[in-house]
This record gives sequence, C-alpha cells and structure tokens, in this order.
Amino acid sequence: MISDHADAYVAKVSGEQVRRSELGTKAVWFFRALLLIPFVLMGPEVVSAIAGRPDGIANVSASVADVLGTSTFLIFIMMLAVTPVHTITGWRWHVILRRDYGIAMFATAATDLTLAATTTGDTFPGTVLTRVGGHTFLVAGTLSTLLLVPLVVTANRRAQLWLGRHWKSVQRLTYVVWGTILIHLFLLFGLGTVFLYAVAVSLPLALMRVPWVRRWWDSARRAGTHRTLRIVAVVVLIGIFALGYVPLAHELADKGAAAFVQNPVRD
Repeated sequence: MISDHADAYVAKVSGEQVRRSELGTKAVWFFRALLLIPFVLMGPEVVSAIAGRPDGIANVSASVADVLGTSTFLIFIMMLAVTPVHTITGWRWHVILRRDYGIAMFATAATDLTLAATTTGDTFPGTVLTRVGGHTFLVAGTLSTLLLVPLVVTANRRAQLWLGRHWKSVQRLTYVVWGTILIHLFLLFGLGTVFLYAVAVSLPLALMRVPWVRRWWDSARRAGTHRTLRIVAVVVLIGIFALGYVPLAHELADKGAAAFVQNPVRD
C-alpha cells in the first residue's frame, strides 16, 4: 500500500513537471515569435523601396528609426529582464531567451543601421559615413551596434568553452552597450520623454543586478523569508518598469502600424 501511494505521488509530480515543461516551451516560442514584429512592420516599405516605387525610399527613411530603432531598444530591455526575472522568481524556462533576444537585437540594430545608411540622405545629406557618424548621437548609436558583434559571435557554447573564464568579461560588454544606448537617446532627445522612459525601464533592471541586492533576494526566495517585503518591492519595480516600457511599446505600435500601411509619420 505504501508503495502504491509513493508511486502515485511520483507519477503526479512527474506529470506536473511535464506540464510545466510544455508550458515553458510554448511560452519560449511565443516570445521568440514576438521578435518578428519589427521586420513584419517594416516589410511593406522595404519591399516598395526595393521595387523602386514612388516614395519607397522616403517612407523607409521616415520609419526606420521609429520602428527598428525603438524595436532594438525594447528587445534589448527584454533581454536584460531575463536575469532579474530569474532572481525574483527562480524560473529557468525563459533563460534561453537571453541569447535569442541578444541575437535578435543585433539583427534588428544591424538592419536599422543598414537602412539608415542607405535611405536617410534626405535627412543627413552626404556620404554613408555621414549618415552613420555625422553627428554625436549617430556615433553613439553606431558604436552600440558595433559593440554587439563580439557579444553575438561569442553567444554559443563553443565560444564559452574556448574563452573559458574570459567569456564573462566579453559578455560584460552588454553594460557598455547599455550605456552607449542611453547616451545615444540623451544626445538625440535630451531630457525629453523618450530618454526618461529609457531611464525608467533601466532602473529596476539595474537595481536587481546590484550584487548584494541579488544575493539577498536569492537567499530570501530560497528560504521563503521576507515575503511581504519582496511582494511590495516587485510591485514597485514592475510599476517603474511599466512607466517606461508601456509608452515605448505604444509608440512602436503607432509608428509601426503607420509604416506597415506605408503612411509613415513624418516628424
């Protein structure tokens, strides 16, 4: 009888683990699918430009920064959120998204840079170099994209084994990219709303990376202590994050929808 109860308990636990694994797999693929959004939104304008249709180049020029630039930052933020979510919840199903979102961020940023270099002659007259580095905010944005190259190249198990203890040092370039992106936004918008939104989404993610905060939270979660304090802190952190993320996502939805129907907003 004891054996029957034990077998039933093991079967129940195993069934729950399988269901959780299946839900985690579906969630991962859902979040991966979201990475197609910027390319879908820009697709019609890019096709029109390649086909040589009237206003094709001008439409891409008007949309590229609003759609791909904003998408790059939102993808970057989602990538940065992976580790804090793990620290707060202990979940691991989503950890693979850190690599996926990092690679997608580079693809989006590189496409943004390429389109900007080839279509924004009306805004930044001159050579290709002028369009990617003719102003300080362009230099910061281009530098952010170039710094992603070593991160993407080493975002695999083989590079991790080859670099050994130096792998983490290379990956810490992420924080340099974070800084150059914020500098890019500050030089472009000053202390305007977009920069402040970027700071708002960055603050909770930065706080949860402070070593002693991360260690304390991880220890309290494992021990099941300070639950009320942690719940209040999560609500505050999510609130601050949402203050920045929601307006940026709304901006992408508006500008992206306009780009998709090839009627971009010309600021």
